[in-house]
Amino acid sequence: MFVSSEISVLFAIPALDRGGPDRVLYELLARMDRTRFRPSVMVSAPTGHYLSRLPADVPVTILGDSGHRRDRYPALRALRQLWRARPDVVFATLRMQLTLGLIAPAFPRGMRLVLRPPTPYSADFAALIASSPIKHRLSRRLALATLRRADAVVCQSQVMHDDYRGVLGDARKLHVIGNPIDTASVASAAARDVAVRGSPALISVGRFWPVKGYDILLAALPMVRAPHPGMHLTVYGDGPERSRLEAQARELGLADAVTFAGFNPEPLPGVRAADLFVLASRYEAFPNAALEALACGTPVVLTSCFGATRQLVRPGFNGRIAEASEPAAVATAILEALAERERYTRADIIADVEARFGAGSIVRAYEQVFASVCTH
Repeated sequence: MFVSSEISVLFAIPALDRGGPDRVLYELLARMDRTRFRPSVMVSAPTGHYLSRLPADVPVTILGDSGHRRDRYPALRALRQLWRARPDVVFATLRMQLTLGLIAPAFPRGMRLVLRPPTPYSADFAALIASSPIKHRLSRRLALATLRRADAVVCQSQVMHDDYRGVLGDARKLHVIGNPIDTASVASAAARDVAVRGSPALISVGRFWPVKGYDILLAALPMVRAPHPGMHLTVYGDGPERSRLEAQARELGLADAVTFAGFNPEPLPGVRAADLFVLASRYEAFPNAALEALACGTPVVLTSCFGATRQLVRPGFNGRIAEASEPAAVATAILEALAERERYTRADIIADVEARFGAGSIVRAYEQVFASVCTH
């Protein structure tokens, strides 16, 4: 394939709003080397937090209005746009991964497809099939066909890499790249002083659905509260399980020890003010909320679940890992982290996360993938 001095890369995602994958794509679109790459973006939703913040030199194609069901998988409109734009590389994630993977055989000749799966394959489909066997067995087959058509697949952790290698039977197209963080932007966003209840003050940020394990976290808190009666957990988030979790907190006698603060579009000042950021996830691809907590200099407690959690936590330096996604293990990890709070240094935690996940180095890693698929 002949490649000009600039490689054109079209990024496809349902929306560029406030989600974790949305932020990853925004960092790529904003930071790619313009002497080597020409980025553009294709979305379904006409508005979004990061969409409105894109650099002026990034062309945007809007395929529809995400409020309509027919726009969830706009395959034909996407294909028409690809034939018009003819980018060298198409990069897709979330629903756009399946949309573009299915139409990949109809791409213009020489166009390359790079996918970024948002979740671990095995754990995610196991949960989905348990909830709806027929529907998600079909979607699993479609997802596998899509992955096999890709020229490269970006995994967010070594655990994901090993999972997808088992699925595909071949590691040659797999690349491990963590998520980027702009520590300077995080510092700016977190600079406002806020009060967070509790001594110690625990905080969490996430959607209320089973994979995030908030039921596990709540069940762990009585064990934490026994030696720390002034403990308080603030949770920024919302979702379908909120009423059930609120009822669980009351049943556990935690009504005065947990604040369900609702969705907060600017959670970082609270995260920075807390003593500890906690998640009790059943599985995670790459927990961006925990990455942002570390970029605030706040130590974290995460579970040793399927995903990138062990990649983030350096025990004794920036937090602790619970050895299982169950209440006793989570409580033990929180108590260990609280016991060693004096050992944690905010500046060192921030410097470490910048060295490992700084946006500049992560974007360079993505650029290497885009360049490599164009030389094959």
